[in-house]
Amino acid sequence: MKKLITISCAALLISCGNSSTENTVNTDDQKDTVKKEAASQPTIDLVDFQFQTLVINVPSPFEIITFLPKCNFPFNKSLLNITDNESKYTTTTKKGLNYGVYVVDLVYLSTNEQFSEVKNYFKTSKNLAQSLGCDESFNNIAGSRLEKNIDKKDTINKVIDQIYTEMDGYLRSNDRLLTATQILVGSWIESQYITISLIKDVERNKDNDILFKKIIEQNFTSQKLVQLLKEYEKEKELKATILAVGELDKIYSSIHNGELDKSTLAKLYSKLSDARGKIVN
Repeated sequence: MKKLITISCAALLISCGNSSTENTVNTDDQKDTVKKEAASQPTIDLVDFQFQTLVINVPSPFEIITFLPKCNFPFNKSLLNITDNESKYTTTTKKGLNYGVYVVDLVYLSTNEQFSEVKNYFKTSKNLAQSLGCDESFNNIAGSRLEKNIDKKDTINKVIDQIYTEMDGYLRSNDRLLTATQILVGSWIESQYITISLIKDVERNKDNDILFKKIIEQNFTSQKLVQLLKEYEKEKELKATILAVGELDKIYSSIHNGELDKSTLAKLYSKLSDARGKIVN
């Protein structure tokens, strides 16, 4: 099941960044976050089933990001969520969504070998993971491996794979499906935002055709996300994102016969920019 939930396990990036007491989050606050989330969960078995169905059947949002440099798209730093924004995220919903955003940004940085920026994004992700009470389970697996191999993208990816099981098990065993869903949605929106920002004005050709195909395939992902998010309609702070995913689903579903024209890309970009803006700002 090394699929979408891989984004959740990327908390490893968080746990192995800085082991000092800097930016330490109050343990009682972490416990309160977990308790409050568990108390607000809908029927766990149903959500777990829908979550696992989504995870098993769709590719990771990391996948499309790794194709960008292969398709000769130059790195664009302006597409990242700046790390200074971290201090704005004071609620569990904001932290979960933006944790997903930052993890995709980390993959984008690593894939493009922007290692000078990687440490800053590790540190930011670590802070969010600590706030969510999600970092402890990764330390035994990650240790200092990532820190020592910060300039080796292959090693980074291997470590992420190794902590997948640990993170997935932690979230589900502690009834943290809401956090997992927030991370999932944030990462999906960020991966689509970055990709469509880069290809919306280019002509489709043999070199970038794989990206167009991957975007067209997102109609299945968007449908499953809509179904999953229906279980969280009572989460007031998540309402804007739920509505945005529903509107995105309509656009993705309008793509027929594998044709993705610039008009549709423009619509997707506009809606993604709006949805992403509400998440990161």
